[in-house]
Amino acid sequence: MTIKIGDKFPQGTVAFYESQTLKTIGTDEMFKNKRVILFGMPGAFTPTCSQYHIPSIINQIENYKIKGIDNIFCLVVNDVYVTNIWSEQTGATQAGLQIVSDPCGNLVKKIGMSFNAPQIGFLDRSIRFCLILNDCIVERVFKETKGGTCDITSGENILAQI
Repeated sequence: MTIKIGDKFPQGTVAFYESQTLKTIGTDEMFKNKRVILFGMPGAFTPTCSQYHIPSIINQIENYKIKGIDNIFCLVVNDVYVTNIWSEQTGATQAGLQIVSDPCGNLVKKIGMSFNAPQIGFLDRSIRFCLILNDCIVERVFKETKGGTCDITSGENILAQI
């Protein structure tokens, strides 16, 4: 079942690096008492994610905050080490976009946002989506309808919808 407006975001855990230390955090703690944007993407170092999607978000971070967003997260189904290097190389870390890892795709499966493309090695990966959450409750859901595109979930389009 795909997550929808009014649903509570499911409990789960993500991993990330902070100050060169591996950390994990539960989704309840991550989203509680905050209004956040959660972007989901197929994976670190993929062309659309790296060349368009991440830069489009980074360019809007300050504007999101002006509109009352407390935190901006990007969720990918990659190991935490790859995610960390990607975050640094894209400038996400420096810009204030926190990229978190769902290493086995458990969260994306729970919210109905996973897909498989075994011909390119993508198993239980995240489709391209964006959720706006307020205290763990889904306010808005955006998802791309075609692979390899980033129109509905671009940083600019999400800003226009807040």
